[in-house]
Amino acid sequence: SQSSPQASSQSSPQASSQSSPQASSQSSLPTAELSIKGRVSRKKNILSIQYRLAGALSQVAIPPIGKGGSRQDKLWEKTCFEFFLSAEEAPKQAPYWEFNLSPSGDWNVFSLTGYRQGLKEESAYRAMPLEAWQGFQGLQLEVSVPLENIVRAKQPIYLGVSAVVVLKSGMETFWAIA
Repeated sequence: SQSSPQASSQSSPQASSQSSPQASSQSSLPTAELSIKGRVSRKKNILSIQYRLAGALSQVAIPPIGKGGSRQDKLWEKTCFEFFLSAEEAPKQAPYWEFNLSPSGDWNVFSLTGYRQGLKEESAYRAMPLEAWQGFQGLQLEVSVPLENIVRAKQPIYLGVSAVVVLKSGMETFWAIA
């Protein structure tokens, strides 16, 4: 799957379903030539997601890769990868989980009672098996998340995959599956 960006000068987490780049009218900062690709699979109730950010990475504010590894808050204020998971077909009205994954290795998982409502840290996760590295293909992050503590093995899930990419210029861009 490939994502498309929505640029903004605001500092709040967003998931966007925009299919083409959009810059905030408040922002006159330049954007960077970037692309995000990924893969998603679910086997035996383990959700695996791979992200790859490529292009003008010298213009991206990337946290020090692999220097963290702990639960942290407000990761969406820096470059991070995210996904939103629900066991309900209408996720905006249903409970869901938000997963934040930093290239530093830091992470967090929140449960919400409805769209941006009732945010609290999800206690079902004490660690997050993620790995990030930067190579000739770009910045890559992989995670395999056991879902057994939040959804049943054969229960359908609804997934939104996204990323926040902060440029060194200060511009925040928000990416989501188009």
